[in-house]
Amino acid sequence: MIKKPKISFVTITARTDYPYTGRLDLHIFEPTMESFKAQTMMDFEWIIVDHLYDERKDYFKNMKLPFHVKHIPAHPNVWHDIGLCGVCTQYNKGIIYADGELLYFVGEGYMYIPEFCERLWAHYKQGYFPFAWYFYDNTFTPEDQISPEKVELVIPPYNISGYTGQSINIEHRPLYAFKGNNKDVYPASWEWWFGLSSTPLEAMLKINGFAQWFDGDRMLSDCDVGSRLQLAGFDKFALFRDLFSIRARTNTNTWNPKLLKDAPSIKCNLPLIHWSRFFKRFRANEYELTDEDIKWIKEEYCGKQCQLRESCRTQFPWQFPFEHKEGYGHKSQKKFYDYWRTHQVKIDLTEERQKRISGDEKYKEGTFI
Repeated sequence: MIKKPKISFVTITARTDYPYTGRLDLHIFEPTMESFKAQTMMDFEWIIVDHLYDERKDYFKNMKLPFHVKHIPAHPNVWHDIGLCGVCTQYNKGIIYADGELLYFVGEGYMYIPEFCERLWAHYKQGYFPFAWYFYDNTFTPEDQISPEKVELVIPPYNISGYTGQSINIEHRPLYAFKGNNKDVYPASWEWWFGLSSTPLEAMLKINGFAQWFDGDRMLSDCDVGSRLQLAGFDKFALFRDLFSIRARTNTNTWNPKLLKDAPSIKCNLPLIHWSRFFKRFRANEYELTDEDIKWIKEEYCGKQCQLRESCRTQFPWQFPFEHKEGYGHKSQKKFYDYWRTHQVKIDLTEERQKRISGDEKYKEGTFI
């Protein structure tokens, strides 16, 4: 019997093989893989839900790695049919394949210092749902593409696939949490649950994963996870000074060529978070929004509750209320909104995981090492 890992890293991707700025020799999976090989704790697995699986399904086939890899296709996914990713559907497929006690969600192109897994697990065992912060490594970025920045936090030295952190740009959360103080841990709100967040598998199954009605537009789908976790009684979220990820910069033209180059804007996702909060629904993917629900969103939330309603009404009328309308010079088209309304997929991740564990044929496609 195979021992279950402590941590499952769930990565989604739709980028081509060599996407990194200034590093056309570096395969998309290599920076993360190399940093994983150097971890001081190897009790983890790496799940990659890949939009381009068919083109590179043999990448890991003959590798001998000190951790397990599950490289699986992103299809089937109703959004692929119209040239969009369906990010939440991808993440949920990763949850179906996950066997770790703790899940860590991340895109491609992130690197980690050797102590990362050990620290992540230690903070989790202290009772937290740990959030990691990140910064961009500009080692190979042309000077004219770098925004000068005074680094306010101490970054330990590293060298991963040639990236050394001599020039970096840090995201906003650690600067807010740790600048000018000696705090090691910062209690966070559910609004900070986004990229590089971790959650126990049990909790993700309780809320039934990512809400797939955010697909089409992916904005705020991660914050919605944090919101529904909080509704379900999980709220010990925290950012840690010593828990960070390093992000390699990618070129902008490296998406799967089958995807739309200019993705449409379909709807405002903020009301979907507040619909769930108002009606206290923490489980996703088991209910289809009705005409009455859409009416409540447009009239009650967008029309009365949203703090941005007046600016939307006057400055961004094409996106008010909720449904993004065409004819204002934006990328919105009614056909995409109609597609979203008719493609709200129901799924029970606990049931699907059990099918996978029981050997269901539809979950056998992939490279497993």
